[in-house]
Amino acid sequence: MSRSILALITVLVLSVFSVNAQRRVTPVTPRDPGAAPVIPDVKKPIDPSRLVTTTDAQGNTVTVDTVTGLEYVDSTLLKAPPKMEYPLLHEVVAGVNVWDPLMRALGQKYGLGDVWGELSLHNRYFPFFAIGLGNCNDTPADKNYTFKTPIAPYFKLGASYNFLYNSNPDYKLQMGLRYGFSTYKWSVLDATVDEGYWGEPSRFSLNDLSHTAGYLEVTFGIKVNIAGNFSAGWTLVYHSVLHESKSPYGQPMYIPGYGKRNGAFTANFSVMYTIPINKKPVAEVTEEKGAPSGY
Repeated sequence: MSRSILALITVLVLSVFSVNAQRRVTPVTPRDPGAAPVIPDVKKPIDPSRLVTTTDAQGNTVTVDTVTGLEYVDSTLLKAPPKMEYPLLHEVVAGVNVWDPLMRALGQKYGLGDVWGELSLHNRYFPFFAIGLGNCNDTPADKNYTFKTPIAPYFKLGASYNFLYNSNPDYKLQMGLRYGFSTYKWSVLDATVDEGYWGEPSRFSLNDLSHTAGYLEVTFGIKVNIAGNFSAGWTLVYHSVLHESKSPYGQPMYIPGYGKRNGAFTANFSVMYTIPINKKPVAEVTEEKGAPSGY
């Protein structure tokens, strides 16, 4: 009796170990709901019958392989890149820089002003061109000479980028890059040289020295509509001289279109007029057929 019971217990123990040896346990770690979808490197076609479309906790549509548990991204469900709301040739903007004339009225001794134009491409990119006139007739308070530059032209060429390109074109926030160039003459008149304790002060002048200069401008500006097609805008300018002709007498203190060399920053204020080329079409509101009058 005891032997039969012992044999039965032995058979039961061996059968339990045999079952446990054949079981495979695969640990499963749930995916974090906030994690990005898993995109496997699939080389073989996937059986469509294994795929199920569902929505995750964040409301994103995902496709799940019911056999492997892997998630896939359907490219047709991805958001399309933002389109251009405005046509390629959108409008032309003509402007007058009134900063220098305003400063001259307040006592500034240099600068005259310029006119400029830019072409709106998709209300996003703005090629820019300006032509202006500058001169200088200044006797600095801490210097012993008078600096003069006759009226001379300058030119600027560049482009800007509108960060609000899909918004109302009456309002712009732009950043740009420009190259300016001028060729002109300059003079230093009645410069006084102190000869020392025993000598008398002497004076000399440098007349009509030819000079050319090219400079870089980095601009950041805003534009707001005033009334109708008229707008106004401020532009903050960082500028730096790129190249200029050499002179045995040093460099002139003023460059037309650039200003004086006493700072890296300046500003502009312009009044603008916009000439539409292709207006954005406005959806027409039509009365629905069969609708009662008065609605």
